[in-house]
Amino acid sequence: MYTFTKFALGFLLLISGHTFAQTRSSAGSGGDKGFYLEETFFPVYVNKNDTRSVTTSPGVATESGLGYDFRTTIGYTFFGQALLGFTYNLYALNTKRAYVSGGDSGLDETTSRSEYGPTIGYLHGGFRFLATLFLSGSQTVATKNADNTGITGDISIKTKEMSGFQITAGYTFGMFSNVEVGPSLVYRTVSYKKQSKTNNLNASENYSDASLFSKAQDATLSPMVTLLIRY
Repeated sequence: MYTFTKFALGFLLLISGHTFAQTRSSAGSGGDKGFYLEETFFPVYVNKNDTRSVTTSPGVATESGLGYDFRTTIGYTFFGQALLGFTYNLYALNTKRAYVSGGDSGLDETTSRSEYGPTIGYLHGGFRFLATLFLSGSQTVATKNADNTGITGDISIKTKEMSGFQITAGYTFGMFSNVEVGPSLVYRTVSYKKQSKTNNLNASENYSDASLFSKAQDATLSPMVTLLIRY
């Protein structure tokens, strides 16, 4: 993973350096510099149930919920084409499932994560190519189960000491003088080295900062929408 990351970042740096040289030679000591703010986002929707092992009454309830996925980059563009910036990702999803008498317990589960790191990019016309190397991040999954008597499970699992990278490619169309919008395709891959667990109903299961024998892995390829402000 790190070999690919270094290759991607090196490639973009090479392009950026070439852009600097070309633009400096044609524009002298001037150049197009400016503030850059990119918000890449997409809503998250879940509506599912699992009937693989249930063939008789009472069946299962449907789990559903809404969330969001934001990828925010703020930085500075040099000569209009090379970007140096910082990216912060924020994801949250809450799903719920009703209790079924004689069947599944009720469920209320919240997944939240954040991650951040430096970003470099190459901009050409409406095209954008960005690479981010994550410095840190974490993910927490909090799950509550309940039946007709009340809460039967209350567990929170947090994974941290994250490493990984993100590659974004997209195209934006001008809307106003400083505002652009368009589609993006974002590839993100991360791994987590440590995990903590809190069981609020059974403290004997708790542990903190345990090193995982196999790193927790999470990779996604997501079509998203980008709102871009430059001036």
